[in-house]
Amino acid sequence: MAEEAYHDQDGLGDEDDDLLAGMEETAPQIDQDSLLMRFCPHDSSMLYPQEDKSNRSLRYACRLCRYTEASNNPMIYKNVLKKEVGNVLATVPSSVSDDPTLPRSDQVTCPSCSHHEAVFFQGDTSDARSDSLALIFVCCNCDAKWIA
Repeated sequence: MAEEAYHDQDGLGDEDDDLLAGMEETAPQIDQDSLLMRFCPHDSSMLYPQEDKSNRSLRYACRLCRYTEASNNPMIYKNVLKKEVGNVLATVPSSVSDDPTLPRSDQVTCPSCSHHEAVFFQGDTSDARSDSLALIFVCCNCDAKWIA
C-alpha cells in the first residue's frame, strides 16, 4: 500500500515526473510547416505535392490510396543564392594584374592611386543591383580591385 501511494496514475514516482517535466521544457518544438516530408496516416507512405487546378492550391497526396491534405504553405522548395560583391573581389588574386593574356585598359582611373592602367575581365557578381556579368578591374600599379 505504501508503494501504491508513491506511484502516480502513470506509474511513475515524483522524481520521475520532475525529470520528465524538465525534459519536456527543453525538448525542441517541431513546426508542422517546416517538415520536409509528410506521410499518409493510412499506409505510412510519403505524400507528394500535387496541384489542385480547380481551386488553384497545393495539396499533398498519397500515391497508394486516395488520401490528400491541404498545404498551409504554397511553396514546395526555395533556392536562395547569395553572393556578395565584396566576396567576389576577395577571390580575385592580386597577381592577376601580371597576366599578359588579360586585356588592359588605359581609359580607367584607379580609385586608390589614380593610375590609368588596369586589367579587366568579366565576373559573375549576382548582386541585388543586377543579374548580369560585370567588369572587374585590377590596377596594374597598386593591385586595387573594383567593379564597374
